[in-house]
Amino acid sequence: MRIAVALLCLLATVPAHAGWKAASPAVEEAAKQPRIAAAIAAAMRFDQAILTHDAQVFATTFTDDAVVNNPFNRIARKPDAVANFATGLIDYTTLDRVIEYAATRGAHDVVLMGEEHLTPVGKAKFTGKQVKRRTTEVWTDESGEWKLALRQATIYSAE
Repeated sequence: MRIAVALLCLLATVPAHAGWKAASPAVEEAAKQPRIAAAIAAAMRFDQAILTHDAQVFATTFTDDAVVNNPFNRIARKPDAVANFATGLIDYTTLDRVIEYAATRGAHDVVLMGEEHLTPVGKAKFTGKQVKRRTTEVWTDESGEWKLALRQATIYSAE
């Protein structure tokens, strides 16, 4: 029991971690484009908001008409995602992205595709396991502010 308490205390002092890396030189090059760099920066703010439980940043990151195909195999709108976050169904201690594709699409959108590795905690599905999921996101520029418009996430491993 003492070991478990000590481990929990140690974990509580470890800062939450979010990050991204490019899966290829093509993505590294794409990330230098201002629009793509801005969308990636918005994605990192979003991930950090999840890790730090920042409900305001989490909610304001979505477009008003955002749609998510979430890892629970459900279609969710912005209010659903915000409610899942508020109730602790979205709660991680680590969240890392491997971006395999990053490109502009049209005049206002950026597509990010790849993989996420995360560690759920609390009420989140697969708590304590290392989860890997495939993702596709469309980020849109709303008057200079990058917002998440579409997101798909499919879990393929939880160990």
